Amino acid sequence: MTGAADAPHALTRKRRWRRLAGAGAGAALASACTLAVAQAAAPAEAPAPAPAPAVSAPVQPSAGYVDRVMSESSLPADDGLALKSSSYNASGWPRSLRVDYALFSQSGNGRSLSRALGIGGFLDTPNYGSLSINANLSRQSTDSAFNLGGASGSTWRIDQRGLPLDGGWRANHSAGDINTGSTSLARGRGRISVPTTPIRGLGGQWTLGDSVDLNASAGRTGLFNGLDLAGFAPTGGRIASAGGQWRWPSSVGGGRTSGAVQIIEGQGISDYGGLGTAQDTGAVFAATAWEGPAPWGNGLGDGTSTSFLPASERPGGLRLQGNVVRSTSSRDGSALGLWADAAWRTERWRNLAGVFRFEPNLRWGAAPLASDLQGVYWQADTSTRQWQAGFITELSESVSGAGPGNGASGRSAFLNLNGRYRLDTRNAVGAALNLRTITSPGQALLLNWDQTHDWGQTQWRTDFANAGGARTARFGVDHSWPVVFPTSLNTSLAWEHVAGGDTPGSGWIWGLLGAVSPVSQWYLDASVRGAQRSTGAQSRSANLGARWQSFDGWSVVLRYTEARGREPLQTLVVSALTEATLQPLPVTPVSRSVQLLLRYEASAGSSSAPLGGLPGSGAGTLGGTVFFDANGNGRREASEGGVPGVTVILDRRYVARTDPQGRYEFPSVVTGNHLIEVSPDNVPLPWSPVARDPLPVNLLVRQVTNVDFPVQRER
Repeated sequence: MTGAADAPHALTRKRRWRRLAGAGAGAALASACTLAVAQAAAPAEAPAPAPAPAVSAPVQPSAGYVDRVMSESSLPADDGLALKSSSYNASGWPRSLRVDYALFSQSGNGRSLSRALGIGGFLDTPNYGSLSINANLSRQSTDSAFNLGGASGSTWRIDQRGLPLDGGWRANHSAGDINTGSTSLARGRGRISVPTTPIRGLGGQWTLGDSVDLNASAGRTGLFNGLDLAGFAPTGGRIASAGGQWRWPSSVGGGRTSGAVQIIEGQGISDYGGLGTAQDTGAVFAATAWEGPAPWGNGLGDGTSTSFLPASERPGGLRLQGNVVRSTSSRDGSALGLWADAAWRTERWRNLAGVFRFEPNLRWGAAPLASDLQGVYWQADTSTRQWQAGFITELSESVSGAGPGNGASGRSAFLNLNGRYRLDTRNAVGAALNLRTITSPGQALLLNWDQTHDWGQTQWRTDFANAGGARTARFGVDHSWPVVFPTSLNTSLAWEHVAGGDTPGSGWIWGLLGAVSPVSQWYLDASVRGAQRSTGAQSRSANLGARWQSFDGWSVVLRYTEARGREPLQTLVVSALTEATLQPLPVTPVSRSVQLLLRYEASAGSSSAPLGGLPGSGAGTLGGTVFFDANGNGRREASEGGVPGVTVILDRRYVARTDPQGRYEFPSVVTGNHLIEVSPDNVPLPWSPVARDPLPVNLLVRQVTNVDFPVQRER
């Protein structure tokens, strides 16, 4: 979008582009994003590459302008009316700086006033990798009927990523509030993975291509806390972890074989929530995996469109992995966990199957693992451009024979059937059925209808559930309204009736999620959710924000939040394996807060070029949201909140963390192709990122590119 506010700055841009008149071509600049204005000046200061055929940039509806190729004679004369504007400094290595100061006032059971100072930025070097820093210092004073005093807190992290070493090795080093190291085999591709532990300490990773991956970390255990002002609360224990993964040099059966070992030792470890006495713990994880053509197939699919995928994602491919965990505890004794996964692909079906056995009191560091459970599972899905179908089945029982509920042995059988059919280009229907019997029996049915029409996109949902002595029916509609970027508007409305159980009654649940940029320097966003039940119980949550961005890197953010009561949770009918990883949800306290944030951002430098290459010629902004995809449709609805404190990695080099609303941003990224990924470390179980591998994204000059990451719960 362009407007009157942009006109004076266009004159300054014309003056800069005259410096490129001798090269024979230029581009007219116009942008509503003021940070992009500073980035757009970068190519004007960088050495001009050799002349190339002029190609007009594609029209970007989201930006509201079109780049046009102009001859040297088409540049207008300088009228001397340009406003003073900070020029982009393209000399030196790429670097950025962010400093912010926040005032945060909260009222609820008591009143508190917090002040926080934050700093962040990165420095990209050609020979020493990239250096990133994110730090936050806060001071809180409280005033309540029972407490009068103050407290301080902090969270900080320094990363050095992509450090080249001799022999082809690369290193990643981290210090501060991080997570213990892990290998890709420990994270797994099945339904079971080994978690990491938050620590305040040091960590490192050293890789040799995809042949060797070593890691080590040590520090004090803690928890990431704070919703509006991030913090790290130490829990008193200490943990050290080390491990490695390697690929065997010789192939077996035409495939590749890998192995991994990870160990962890802890002293004075407390359970999450501070329950139980502190204990000393230790655990060892070992795994081996093979990936290649399936013995029953005719080799891997030969399609060039799938050649970049792993073998298990290609027709005729197979992946096998076996895992073992042995843990010891000074309080609970020792325990053994065994599981194996197999993933394979036929011409039509993708399959994932596994077998598992976890003894009671199995744990990894400060986190308990799924324990006292054994069983098998198999899930599969198939799809075409018009329809999709799949199923999940699981049989399990307690290892000790003392399962929960009325089941004497804790036996459980679970079945999920799901499908989706596209009627035409505007309509699609879907359904999912969950059945669980023996222990904790229940049934759940989900029906949905997706419509695309002149009024936007609509999803009609109907949910029925019968579990825990309660029968629930919920009818809802989620709608995404057709507005022009960067404006967005999503609404949700649902009616729920509960019969039996602990909280019978009826009620309405609604939500609104939107953002708008009325003028080039202003950005407004809102997320409001609420519920009202016939019993009189109600809940409200609101998050309203306004941001003003100046032309020289300064910005002011005003945010209001309110939480009152607890939103009604949908009745879940899940498998025993999923239930074993569920964590209790804290009750949202009654609170109201106002936050004022003053921020300064700046960037400089130009990308260094390899021999024979060209330096980067422009920059854009990359951002988005990590959100809880409760209905599993891959699109964020008004009733779906963001995931705070999740680590997002750009090009395996730059690190950012999501804010309390789940948003992340890389404000100055060189144009071209990049990889963006979400680290699963701080994603709360049993949720996991849908995209387990880095996603490719192409950034254009002066464009704001949004990439949202849904995290979903196992069915």
